[in-house]
Amino acid sequence: MSLASGYEQPHAASLLAAESGDMGMPEASTQSTTASTPLFQVGRVQYACPAPLGCVAAASNVLILVMEPAADGMPIQLLYLDLNDPTRAADATVPGVQTLEHVRIFAHPSAQHILVCTDTHTWYWTPSWPHARLLPRLQGVPITAVAWTTSPTLPTMPAFLAGTARGDVIEVHLHISTPPARRDLLDRWARKSAGAHDAPLERGIYRLFTLDDTHPITGIALETQGPHTLIVMATATRLYEFLGPTQPFSESAPHWDPIFAPYRGTALPHVKTELPPGPASLATAIPPPHLPHAPTRVLSWLTGTGVYDATMDAAHGVEHADVLPYPTDEDTSPLYVGRTPLHIVLVYSDALVCLDALSHEEVYRTSLPLQAKERVRGVAMDPATGTCWLYTSQSLFELVVEKESRHTWQWLLTQHEYEAALAFCHDEPSRAHVYAAQGQAYLAKGDAMAAVTCFLKAHAPSFEQVTVSLIEAQAWEALRTYVLKRLDDTPVTANVSRLMLATWLLELYLRAMDAEDTTSATYNALHAEATHVLQTYASALDPSTTYALLARQGRMDLWTTFAQTQRNTQQVVERWIQAGKWERALEALSAQSDPDLYYEFAAVLMRHAPQATVTYWKRCTSLDVARLLPALLQHRPLPKEPDYALEYLRYTIDECGSMDRTAHAMRLTRLVERPNDRAALLTFVERASPEALDLSLALRTCVQAQCQEACVRLYARMEQFELAVHLALEANDVDLACACADLVTQDEALRRELWLQCAQHAIQAKPHMHEAMQFLRRTDLLTVEDILPLFPDFTVIDDFKAEICATLEEYVAKIDTLKEKMDNTTATAASIQADIQQLSKRAIDIDTEQPCMECSTPLLQRSMYVFGCRHGFHADCLTTKVTQHLPPRRLRRLLQLQDELGTLTSQRQEAQTQSTPTKSTTASKLPLGASLERMREHVRPQAIVDAITASWHASVDTSRRVWMQQAPVMKETQSATEVTSRPATSDTYAQLDAVRNEMNTIVAGTCPVCAWSVQQVGKPFTDEHQDNDDTDWLL
Repeated sequence: MSLASGYEQPHAASLLAAESGDMGMPEASTQSTTASTPLFQVGRVQYACPAPLGCVAAASNVLILVMEPAADGMPIQLLYLDLNDPTRAADATVPGVQTLEHVRIFAHPSAQHILVCTDTHTWYWTPSWPHARLLPRLQGVPITAVAWTTSPTLPTMPAFLAGTARGDVIEVHLHISTPPARRDLLDRWARKSAGAHDAPLERGIYRLFTLDDTHPITGIALETQGPHTLIVMATATRLYEFLGPTQPFSESAPHWDPIFAPYRGTALPHVKTELPPGPASLATAIPPPHLPHAPTRVLSWLTGTGVYDATMDAAHGVEHADVLPYPTDEDTSPLYVGRTPLHIVLVYSDALVCLDALSHEEVYRTSLPLQAKERVRGVAMDPATGTCWLYTSQSLFELVVEKESRHTWQWLLTQHEYEAALAFCHDEPSRAHVYAAQGQAYLAKGDAMAAVTCFLKAHAPSFEQVTVSLIEAQAWEALRTYVLKRLDDTPVTANVSRLMLATWLLELYLRAMDAEDTTSATYNALHAEATHVLQTYASALDPSTTYALLARQGRMDLWTTFAQTQRNTQQVVERWIQAGKWERALEALSAQSDPDLYYEFAAVLMRHAPQATVTYWKRCTSLDVARLLPALLQHRPLPKEPDYALEYLRYTIDECGSMDRTAHAMRLTRLVERPNDRAALLTFVERASPEALDLSLALRTCVQAQCQEACVRLYARMEQFELAVHLALEANDVDLACACADLVTQDEALRRELWLQCAQHAIQAKPHMHEAMQFLRRTDLLTVEDILPLFPDFTVIDDFKAEICATLEEYVAKIDTLKEKMDNTTATAASIQADIQQLSKRAIDIDTEQPCMECSTPLLQRSMYVFGCRHGFHADCLTTKVTQHLPPRRLRRLLQLQDELGTLTSQRQEAQTQSTPTKSTTASKLPLGASLERMREHVRPQAIVDAITASWHASVDTSRRVWMQQAPVMKETQSATEVTSRPATSDTYAQLDAVRNEMNTIVAGTCPVCAWSVQQVGKPFTDEHQDNDDTDWLL
């Protein structure tokens, strides 16, 4: 079976086309498009039915079509069309039924269970079966209406409630097995050929009730809500309702029997209403939420007088019923009825009329585009989607509903159902309309606050209209709320509007506060709200206007709040000072961070509230004490009153470390003026920094105030200890004088002299031996003999006996100690002299091949020096090496000795050895101020060596050479070469020996290798004159 191209779109509306051939109605995307789109529109489905239609059922966006047989003698056909997936279609046949007469079809809400009923038989079909199956136990039962159970837990065991043409109500339980495959079909055919029969699908059939009515049951509606269940049945003249408890489903017992049981054999009023006979068509729908009475299901029933429209409630039954007369424009009664959530659809033989279920007004009428000899055969309502389908023997029509609830709010508004109307509004203009009407209603009832809420949401009526209405109603609180909200909604850029609203709002609050008692809770609340307005909307208020308004009303607290909000602390402080509220002024100052304001009001605050002012000043660490000094001078307390200016100076100097000289001077002056603060004065002059406190000025001030102790301490700090001690003794303060004497640390004699003065004063004041001994124990600089002369003549010194004996014993001990030290020193000197005498006799063994440390040739080749460290040098090599490294002073001395030696040796001429030519030891004079390099150039190493070695005699014995000094008198030596010399006196020889010895000490005093190695170890790696680049030492 093929489908037309109209099934290419999945939405149901795409299956429709008007008579012109247009496909469906486009979905409205804007409000203007929705307003221009018709609420209802009937279109023919573009589908060519393969055979004439008999009846149609709709469920879950699926259509099940019953069509005439494809050929004579063939069974009728079933066609399953899934509108969500047009490619998915299924067809089947109903065996044994060859005509569409009296055929009815009922579909489960899931569209998976279908019943096909005739006057005497009932067939069951599911879309996966190729043929419908007969329900043999229902043979002879003329089912005319069906209501399915909607339990989601029984997919394979559907149960339904059926009404018959005889008025019987039966319950049927089916058991559906898995759809048979091809092998199952062959098996069933084989078993059927063998005479076997399939198990019946109906597992239970129960007769629950029989209506006392001669008309068939034309419709059944079932509604379950929690523990309650409602069953409604319709015939041609009556509407029945049955209420009962909801029971769990059981396969072996009737499910709905507890509902009908109370009605059997009793006179319970299960007949809801009885009306003249009509088509008796019954339709139900699920309405949208938020409707009045909040129905869960609505029903419409065609009667002889009109459409019976009501709501269904499982707990209370059928309610809010009304009979809507048929439109007078039609001569005949409608054939069928359909129900959408908000409208009643009446289907005539050639027309379709839609009534608004709420207003009962006709909202749509159209003629059905039927062809010749084409008649409407019925209406199918899809309970899942609410779609209404009309069908004839040749075509399908769909009633397209475009935003069905678009006008519902208007009717609800006429009924004053504002909340429900808001739920059906789809755009802001409609909501605004509803809110405005609701606000007017609230205002009429006197609920101004609720009216303001609605007006604000509606942004209507105009601001002027709302405010006038609120003023006329004397609703001042609502008016303030309204103005406040409008102020919040006004853009920040609308400066003029915000200014007017904020100013008026503030005035409204001030007016309300004037009408209340200042001690009431209402006044406090108004005050808090006015404060909030000033703080929140300060930018919208004009400062001058606001100040004037608040001042005129006498609201100084609000005036201050606004000034603080404007950061106008100066005016706030001025206001508090004018009012004499010093603490409030200080609080306002502390709330800001500009120190200039502190300086501006410091004087007046210090005059009237010095203690609080100083307390707040201490909290501000950015104040400059120098700028506060004029204000501190304003504070002049009485002698017995605390000086808060002095307290602040103490805080800034001692705790904050201020070095301001003026502050120190002022503190000193204040302390001097207060006799009760002498201890503080002494502490201050002792601890004050000399860079901040002028000691000379402090001394003059203390002298003028006759603060002698402070003067003493100042003299001591100025290191004028004699004056300090003198002044302390004048003040008869011996302890202070002694303390000043102890301050002398560099001059021991002066310190002793000062102590003597203190002792003299103490003895003159109290010439008692005991007192003198107590004083003597205070220092170790004085002894008994120092203080004895201070006593008058004929003074009894018996009290000194023990001290004098102790002193004498101490002297004896000291003398013995000194004698012992002198003996030790004499012994040490003798030992040193002996060591010196032994130095000339020292000898050391060297190897014959030991090299010179300078030239690396054997030492024995010529005159040499060998040190205790066993380092050896030739005499000339050592002299050359030493002179190159001597410091300037010693090098200059060596040159002087060289000149003196030349002078002394010029008196006699010495002959040189045979291998050495005669050489003069004289050297040219060199100025002592010459440079170091020039001095080294004038050194004659060989002349020095010759001069030194002239007094030494060498002898060789195997592997060692010993140098021995000759007699201090120069003698002629006989050698291979005769040396002639001039006679010289003994003084000349002595001078020569002294010069040679000193030169020998300079040249050979220490081993150059060892001495210079030690010096190099102590030297830093870099010289201070070098360019120190730390990066050279980075690893």
